Amino acid sequence: MILDELGRATGLGFCVSQGPILIFLMLYYPEPQVVLYTTRMLNATTVDLDVQSDQYGTATAYMLVSALGIVFSFMTAQMQEAQAIDSMVEFSEEFMSAHHLWNGVTWLIFLASHALLIAQICSPIDTYFVALTVAALTFTVQLMCAPRTQARKGDSLALILFILMVGLVYGEMHSKHGLRLVMWTGIVMADILLVVGHAFDAQSNMETVANCRVFYCSFAILLLLVMYGI
Repeated sequence: MILDELGRATGLGFCVSQGPILIFLMLYYPEPQVVLYTTRMLNATTVDLDVQSDQYGTATAYMLVSALGIVFSFMTAQMQEAQAIDSMVEFSEEFMSAHHLWNGVTWLIFLASHALLIAQICSPIDTYFVALTVAALTFTVQLMCAPRTQARKGDSLALILFILMVGLVYGEMHSKHGLRLVMWTGIVMADILLVVGHAFDAQSNMETVANCRVFYCSFAILLLLVMYGI
């Protein structure tokens, strides 16, 4: 119990302190750039393609994820003060409906961190590919992390789709070794731990789920800070 609370407090503290860390990185390191392109077929007979590409800075997106992390930290702390995070509180659809904003911020961090990471490690990359993989990964993990119900179906299909998306992103990486592979492996392992933390027990409690989400958000933001500073 004490270790759980200590770990949660450490994670929440990092979610707040990463804001100043990001500001420091933005002052002393160049803004990471990503190249996104779209392809349009002009002539199907001659396979004439029109490729349009643009280079984008990612500082604004990093600031968005950082702000979401701070909001997530304060919302979790408020829930803790209200004794909503406890081993005796059941992780259920009713609870998540009552705390839909907290749930929404969690998945926004998931979506934004994956979009940033995939765009950076695969740059240059097709815009629609990023949108497809990020949407699919977010949907499948969110489905597997949803509260257990008797009518629950689709977990196996979600797992297959998740593995497929992970493989597609790996295939798009221009360098399949080094730091890019480490970053992608790290976020995928965090995704798996997030699912395990929600679905391992037949009836999960909010202390386990909250600790799992705090760890995930902290780790995802840490990976992004590393990506910004290199």
